[in-house]
Amino acid sequence: MRFSVVIFSVLCLFGIVVPQQKPTEIKLKLAQSYERGRDYENAIKLYEEVYAMDSSNMGVYDALKRNYLLTKRYPQAITLMSRMLRESPRDLSLMSELGTVYVRNAEEQKGFALWEDAIRLDSSSEITYSIVASAMVENRLFEQAIATYKRGRIACNNPKLFITELAYLYGNTLNYADATREYLTIVRDNVAQIGFVESRMAAYVKREDGLKAATEVVEQSVTLENENLALLQFLAWLYMEGKRYESAFDVYKRIDKTINAGGREIYNFAERAFRDKSYLVASKAYQEVITLYPKFQLLPQAKFGFARTMEELSSAEDTLRLFGAVNPFQQPQTPATESEPQFTGPVSVYKSIISAYPKTEIAARSLLRISSLMYERYFNLDEAQGTLTQLMKEYAQFIPLIAEGKVSLGNVFLAQGNIEKAEETFKSLNDLRPVPQELRDKAGLRLAEIAYFRGQFKNAVEQLGSVIKDVTSNTTNDALTLQIFIEENQEQAAAALMEFSKADFLKRQRKLSEALAMVEELFRNNVESEIADEALMSIGDMQAQMRKFNEAVETYQRLVKEYDESINLDKATMKMAQIYELGLNDKAKAIEAYSQLLEKYPNSVYVSEARKKIRELRGDTL
Repeated sequence: MRFSVVIFSVLCLFGIVVPQQKPTEIKLKLAQSYERGRDYENAIKLYEEVYAMDSSNMGVYDALKRNYLLTKRYPQAITLMSRMLRESPRDLSLMSELGTVYVRNAEEQKGFALWEDAIRLDSSSEITYSIVASAMVENRLFEQAIATYKRGRIACNNPKLFITELAYLYGNTLNYADATREYLTIVRDNVAQIGFVESRMAAYVKREDGLKAATEVVEQSVTLENENLALLQFLAWLYMEGKRYESAFDVYKRIDKTINAGGREIYNFAERAFRDKSYLVASKAYQEVITLYPKFQLLPQAKFGFARTMEELSSAEDTLRLFGAVNPFQQPQTPATESEPQFTGPVSVYKSIISAYPKTEIAARSLLRISSLMYERYFNLDEAQGTLTQLMKEYAQFIPLIAEGKVSLGNVFLAQGNIEKAEETFKSLNDLRPVPQELRDKAGLRLAEIAYFRGQFKNAVEQLGSVIKDVTSNTTNDALTLQIFIEENQEQAAAALMEFSKADFLKRQRKLSEALAMVEELFRNNVESEIADEALMSIGDMQAQMRKFNEAVETYQRLVKEYDESINLDKATMKMAQIYELGLNDKAKAIEAYSQLLEKYPNSVYVSEARKKIRELRGDTL
């Protein structure tokens, strides 16, 4: 009713303001109003009346056709368009569009016949085939569109017509081999188009069958054209997509030689392989650069990368850092000194870099890596402190690295139990400019932890509030976790929280036996408390870090069984799975634990990693 009033008002307005308007114009405006209001029935009636009075008006024709198609009145649309076609019998677009309407009206033969008529009108023009094939694609007649494009190539005597169109259609019909062949034509003609082609192929090379088909096609092409740089680059990309880094390395060596890159292509590959955590082949690539290209411009960086791969290859990886800074799966190391065998690994390479390239940024980075190894792997705090002191003294011009070094030095002081010196060091970060926000947040988190260790819980929460900004960063996650823990327990379990913070400070100093005894006592006295599940988690973590793996599993199992409302259940299950896999080497139980996580905690943040681990342990193709 309200819409009718609006229309009536419009008519009255027309009557008052423009009484001289023709009836056809009034009906046309009214029809347009009905259409805007989605009253297609009344709109069609008025458009039909206007069209009957003025069939030469293309605007009215288009409006009437549009409304017929919107309401799926295909027979009326066919009649309308056929009349127009009689007046313009060589209009390819109209013939193609009418063919589409026939198909939608379940008159496929008439539609195909009309498309065929359109092609016969100008069978030597690529535009003809493009218009007709596009209509077929619009109707999801992909196979017919492919045939039309291929027919156009022959008729126009141009085998390079419609490459992107055919490649897209082949991909849509799961014909990945032919899709790849089409894309290869683009790459052969213009190597600069590799990025475009890779982006178009990305949709199907993510599929196992798509990647396999594409790789086989390119391998065959490389066999026939073994010096074609574009094909080699294309093949290397596919190998990298398939995580076939050894194969990719071989190709990049050929590419480097073909273009006389002097090691640059091999180095770039090594960097990519390192980022993708394929450390063994990255190590080989760095070594290749170091050995064969002694004048390579980025030789210091190559040596540094080689040392980093040595670090990673020599450590059993807790990829999620579920157990904090102490990796329980790393074989115990005695405190390292220059004379010990393990020093012949990455530390010796870092030291050679410092000696060969003194006062450079790469030397400063090498000092940071040495300090990290001394602190995290060997827990040699004196060596770590000495190395960081050298960094501060000799490389003060590299402010971001100095800032990173200060955070590391503060961590060393905390591990030494020197809480005042640690606090002073973290605060000194405020005197440096510029310092990345990430490092400032890390220092802020450590200052909050210091307040927590001292039992100053209110101050700790205030400090944590200033850190919590970017919810995606690890620092923010750690800050939130600590903030929630303090706020949940500082009222009802204040005394227990005080003991817990003291034990956490002992853990930071890796005085695990003392800390474990303290938390076990705390748990016995607070079995019904809110802090009990956190205490069990802490006990299990320390048992794991002390390589008491069976005891750790029992502790986590107790947590899952007795505290079924804890927010740590999925994390405890994930830790059990990792202990079975990396600590006890029990593949069957590891798979069982990972599967239990998927079943019981389908919304856990660890689901993706658990699925991946199950596939790895079963030996499935990744």
